[in-house]
Amino acid sequence: MDKNRDFDIYFNNDDILDIDRDLIYRRKVLHSRILKLSSAKSKFSYGVMGIALSNSAKPQESVFPLQKAAIINPTYSKIQIRLAESLLKLGKVNEGLDSLKKALSFSPQAGPLHRLLIEILEENHRLEDLDSFVKEIARVITDQTALQDFYIVNAETLLHCNKYPQALASYHKAIEANSVMEDYYHYNYGLALYHEGLFEEAIVQFEHAWKLNPTEKLAFNNIVHINYCLGRIEKALEGYEEIFKNGLEVHYTYSNYILVLYHLDKDEEVINKYKDLLQPYIQSHGHILLKLYQEELRITQATLEKDSIDEETKEFNRRKLQGINLLLSLLD
Repeated sequence: MDKNRDFDIYFNNDDILDIDRDLIYRRKVLHSRILKLSSAKSKFSYGVMGIALSNSAKPQESVFPLQKAAIINPTYSKIQIRLAESLLKLGKVNEGLDSLKKALSFSPQAGPLHRLLIEILEENHRLEDLDSFVKEIARVITDQTALQDFYIVNAETLLHCNKYPQALASYHKAIEANSVMEDYYHYNYGLALYHEGLFEEAIVQFEHAWKLNPTEKLAFNNIVHINYCLGRIEKALEGYEEIFKNGLEVHYTYSNYILVLYHLDKDEEVINKYKDLLQPYIQSHGHILLKLYQEELRITQATLEKDSIDEETKEFNRRKLQGINLLLSLLD
């Protein structure tokens, strides 16, 4: 009996059977024989069978092989995701979450694991538990670089899920773990701050991003726009002069500039010039711009609802609100 030859036969047959999910029972037989032939291949066989059973809507049967595969290779995030999904389908939410926490301690940079954890907590109305989960996972990660990676990926995932307060907490922890961050992390941290109306802090992060990467036009445009949001209109105008002079325009430059012009009561002829320049961007980025100014509307309304702002700031934001509505009328 040639074990290597037999293994190759079973292995090749599995590739063929993989095409037809109705042949799952044959794959189970094949992999039981593969396991007998080579214990070194157990990671492969348990994982294949667990995923195949999961794909065949057999969550109960998939749990055992996926658990075995996860024990053998805890850093393989795909297995951990499938295991968590199977446990969730069986209504075992806590077990599924425990599986994800364990997986994240081994694979702190695995974005899909972070996303799944957030989705599960949100679906079960337990997003407030995320902070304790993050702390629990972080305690297990001893390497500072890995710890910063964990916080950053968690923050980035939360940012893309529009969970800004939670994202801010993780960005802050990432800087605590290691003050050195890439320019795009500073940029995204700035975005999270901006969405929460923390304009001064956002400018600091965008300036970090711009300093680290002077080709980052988005960061510079955001600095200029936030100066306007803070009522520093002259400083914003200086920024736009630099943008136009040095070709630093992005898809929202002209629309943001129209806000400033509207605020200054510039005549219609001047504003129409920039409306014309905006048109190509409406055609290419219309949906993005619409979402951007819908969010700008929300941020501005939230600012107006604050008890702490003075009458001058209120009047400024009321005027800004009118400009945003003008832009939304162009984008709808």
